[in-house]
Amino acid sequence: MILTLTNLRTQYDPDLSFVRLQWHSAQPGMAGFQQSLNLVACLVEQGTVQDALIDLHGLPNIGLDDQFWLATNWLPRVSVPAVQRAALVLPPSNSYNQLVVESLIRTGRHFMHYDIQFFITSIDALDWLFHEKPCTQERLDTEWKEPKQVSAGL
Repeated sequence: MILTLTNLRTQYDPDLSFVRLQWHSAQPGMAGFQQSLNLVACLVEQGTVQDALIDLHGLPNIGLDDQFWLATNWLPRVSVPAVQRAALVLPPSNSYNQLVVESLIRTGRHFMHYDIQFFITSIDALDWLFHEKPCTQERLDTEWKEPKQVSAGL
């Protein structure tokens, strides 16, 4: 199912315990960033997500205040025992956000027990997460590309 959580396009499949996120805002800048991620945290805190794909394409540069908030508030909330793997898709054109993400991972490594891998494309990330289920990869990718979306407030 494809949801819009404020400024995040989100794919959630409870049967696979999977969530996929990508910044999708009609307005420039980071308005709604923390609100969007708080909605994701509510979902993850329920213990129904094992695998996550976080695509940073389209995300503006993460400012210092948001970096601090991510490190002190959001990452501890989403580092629940149910999460097993996180695939991060980083556009090669945005080395700033890549450095921010690497710094956040180093900062939060003491409570982030899940496996984290970096990718350039979401197809490669899906392959890492679901390599044993190629039909699942194809279904998720097809659903993601379809325009049907539902607004949701968890």
